[in-house]
Amino acid sequence: MLSHLERQPRNKERRVAWLRYVEPLFNGVGLVLLAHFRHIFPFFFKWMQADDDETVLLVLKQIETVIKLTWIRNTPYVERLVDELATLHKEAALRRSREEIQNLVIRILILLHQCKGLQFEAAWGKHRDDPNLATISPSLSERRSTMVRINLIAAFII
Repeated sequence: MLSHLERQPRNKERRVAWLRYVEPLFNGVGLVLLAHFRHIFPFFFKWMQADDDETVLLVLKQIETVIKLTWIRNTPYVERLVDELATLHKEAALRRSREEIQNLVIRILILLHQCKGLQFEAAWGKHRDDPNLATISPSLSERRSTMVRINLIAAFII
């Protein structure tokens, strides 16, 4: 399936169909997705820059699914994913589906922050002072303080 996409990565019909119907497959294979990251993530990065909102929304939903299923263990793609998401969040202001795109980007960044911790912090550090991303920072700091409170409560219970 991936080899067909590799032959025609810019074919809108194929990519939209693949993105629309691949989630049950992702759910079925679960952690085995880790073995296919080097094939899947280049498509995701390419399609995040597509001109049509449908592709962008579908790829963001699939990225969210992949992160939820794998917590993206042992992957070199975290830093690039954070960079691409930050760029997409800024560029979404010019799109029709800007609110949906920005909300999905924030949800994905929160998931990344929860699962990658310090690696996410290092990648996010270069975007922290960007005025175009000022709306994201409070969401991330809220989640961090909530996680710290939960960890402290769990430590006292144990």
